[in-house]
Amino acid sequence: MNNGRQTRSGLVSLIIHCALFIIHYSFTFAQTPTREQLTGTWIGVHTEWDLDFTCTLPIYLQLEADSTYHLGLIDGSAGKITSTWAIHGESVRLDTIHYAPKLVTLQNDLLRIGTNYPMLFRRFNDFPLDSATVYQQLNGRIWQSDSLTISLFANGQASLENIGTKQRTAHFWRLAQFDRSVFLVILGNQTNWDSGYKVIWQLSSVATNLLQAIGWNGCRIAAEPFRFVRNLSAVETCKPSGFQTCDNCFRSIWAESMLTRGQKRYDIIQLFTKHYQPINQTGESGLVRIQFVINCSGESGQTEVNGFDEDYCPRQFDSRITNQLLAICRDYIVTDQSIRQPDSNRDLFHDAFISLAFRFKDGRITDILP
Repeated sequence: MNNGRQTRSGLVSLIIHCALFIIHYSFTFAQTPTREQLTGTWIGVHTEWDLDFTCTLPIYLQLEADSTYHLGLIDGSAGKITSTWAIHGESVRLDTIHYAPKLVTLQNDLLRIGTNYPMLFRRFNDFPLDSATVYQQLNGRIWQSDSLTISLFANGQASLENIGTKQRTAHFWRLAQFDRSVFLVILGNQTNWDSGYKVIWQLSSVATNLLQAIGWNGCRIAAEPFRFVRNLSAVETCKPSGFQTCDNCFRSIWAESMLTRGQKRYDIIQLFTKHYQPINQTGESGLVRIQFVINCSGESGQTEVNGFDEDYCPRQFDSRITNQLLAICRDYIVTDQSIRQPDSNRDLFHDAFISLAFRFKDGRITDILP
């Protein structure tokens, strides 16, 4: 686990700086709470990037009565930022930055910061637990709520399975002590620790056959009960049920690889010119768009194929055309490591979203569009 902490140093620094960026640029249109209401410790829940898309927010915010301000990661994997804070009328000051009024809202112990990509925090309540005892209860066991099954392997791996869809993803797990409380931290992907946080739950109680985990359940913040299912056997492995992106907060638009621009555009045109065998078929004209994701391990998934006629109305193309396009993408583009640029600090590849649009005239490719 120490190696995992070291390789996450770049990631955790980025998370803190992103949090400061969001706070700084989104303080605009809400009623500012009083100093007394803001004083205390706040646990990050998530950042809302869209109406149906959130990313786990693994930070805490401490606003002390003596005007001291702390911002750090809940699992303590990076040093905290310490400064001062104040409220002047309707304005909030963090360190030397004064924020516009009406940017912070508070309702039922939920603190929302910002309106563009807002961050949601909950007021921290301490539930004293002994981390060694909690670890013994959780390690090597399967737990289940009404919607989720968690498998916590003795080697530090973990899987999350949606009970409804049966989709299972693979990660890693650890416990984190914050004040006197214990948090269950699930992060990383199927290959390493270093791909962001998946979920962070505060454990309010842990018994032999039941644990209570406080966190976001998809609709609200609640104390979710997880029942003990069984012990994991020595031969069981932690694997995803299908294709899994390496980034836990993945959005295709953030990871789009520009293959149809510059030198890459030339390479792609040459690739399809060489390998695509035209289907001389009158009427097979219009556009074919192929989209897919290549994860950091070089696996592909989330493939979509859409056809449009010359009036841009949806249509289905001859399978001899679409099958060829898919095969060329699978055999040549997916295996091209230059598409997945590595992180210079960690030497790890990123997920990449690929989108290619082919213009056809009677079964022949006439252009590949950017």
